[in-house]
Amino acid sequence: MKKYAGRAIAICKDTQHERPIILTCLEYKDAGHFIAHCLEFDLVAQGGSLGEARENLADLISSQVTFASEKGLLPKSLFHPAPARYWQIYFEHRAKLARQYILKRKSISPRVILDKMSCAYAHV
Repeated sequence: MKKYAGRAIAICKDTQHERPIILTCLEYKDAGHFIAHCLEFDLVAQGGSLGEARENLADLISSQVTFASEKGLLPKSLFHPAPARYWQIYFEHRAKLARQYILKRKSISPRVILDKMSCAYAHV
């Protein structure tokens, strides 16, 4: 059984608003290789270590964004989300971690809750 890790990674700054742009990354080990999978772009990289897989993924994302920008293909050709099963694995893992974190404590301050929350601001 594969062990998954999910993380939100800030890859760059939104130059207009100076906020990090958050991408979702699913990480796991498969056949002796560490895998890093960016779910918004459905880009996958591998490496001999988790750090190397993350660096390779960051290079892939950078190349994808640069190519799309230079060819005038933004934004329609850039975002191709990963299949739903990978998103499901990611969210199940995040929920499991949240349950474990909360169950270890007798109380949690609102400040800690705010620090642990991963939120995105959307205009509706």
